[in-house]
Amino acid sequence: MLIALYCGGQSCHFTGHVTWTHLSRSLWQMIALQPQCWLRKNIRLRKRPVPVHPQHGLMNPYSSMYSKSADYGSADWQGRIFEPMTCRLLVVSTAQLALLVLMPWAIFAALSWGLMSLAVYLHPWLGSVMICATATLVLLAIVAALLSRGRWLRKGSGGESQPRFMRGYAWWTALAILSLVALVAGSIVGSVLATKHMKGYYDISSLDSYDNVNPARAAGKQLLDAGRIIFAKGSSLDLTRAMAHQNSSTYCVAPIIGAADQPRPATYDLWAAGKGCCADSGDNFTCGAVGIPGARGGLRLLNRDDDYNFRLAVENAEFTYRLQSVHPLFFEWTIDPISEITAKKDEAFWVYFATNLMFLLCAFFLVVMGYACFQRLTKR
Repeated sequence: MLIALYCGGQSCHFTGHVTWTHLSRSLWQMIALQPQCWLRKNIRLRKRPVPVHPQHGLMNPYSSMYSKSADYGSADWQGRIFEPMTCRLLVVSTAQLALLVLMPWAIFAALSWGLMSLAVYLHPWLGSVMICATATLVLLAIVAALLSRGRWLRKGSGGESQPRFMRGYAWWTALAILSLVALVAGSIVGSVLATKHMKGYYDISSLDSYDNVNPARAAGKQLLDAGRIIFAKGSSLDLTRAMAHQNSSTYCVAPIIGAADQPRPATYDLWAAGKGCCADSGDNFTCGAVGIPGARGGLRLLNRDDDYNFRLAVENAEFTYRLQSVHPLFFEWTIDPISEITAKKDEAFWVYFATNLMFLLCAFFLVVMGYACFQRLTKR
């Protein structure tokens, strides 16, 4: 659809007409011949007068009649003849083609980056403002495409200026379509990255970090603002008191205890938790880095729905094992919580740059295909 509109609403006849050879030649003309065409158009042609035939008047310099071999019976006429430009088929400038690639890509990159930024995390209404502002720009491009189409139909249809008006209509139409695609794709990519990656990173980063915490003496109310915890050496999980709760998924919890020489805590407020990593009764607890030597870190779990189900699992453990939990806090048992949370941010940035590169390459390919088709159409 993009290429058909880019060709002025006419069929491009790709089958058997637009080949890879033609595409490579179009790329060569875009990159290498465009400066030469500009010089020949703005320097050489302006110095020569427009030839006037004694009988036919003003002549089209690209007409088959207009050549050095034509004998019009006048030496003065032949002296004013110059060769037609070899690059006259370059109907769209390199700058216009570059804008068709870079402007939609800039919309995609800016919108997806803005939606996953810290400003939108702190003020969610800014995300709606960004989308509305970008949609306004896309709407302006659509209006410009409609206006250029009307101008082409009124002034360019059937006249000598038809290619010029058709070029404007095709360029604005391609820009509007690519910008609309960039708006939709940027909104989706930015929202997914913000929800799945950056939100967890910002949540944990806004909380404090604690080091060398002894689970035997620490109470939950003392660590309510904890996001990352490194527990004291020898800390582990008491898998004999693991418990689970069923609610569309298995919510597993196990108390975090101190070293073997430490007394049992008065209240079990620190819990390792996870989903779908234990049996229905809490046995076979494998959540996080369980069983890995040296693991004694905790990364806070802040999902409210999960927190509610984890609390129900803790209540089951209180009833089953006759223990007490006043302010239960839930953590992902890990080796290095700082590296874990940094990995979330790095993964989000990697996905962001990968999607930007993919969008840029797709936009470049579509523009080259549309340019080759449009050039083929205007050549006829």
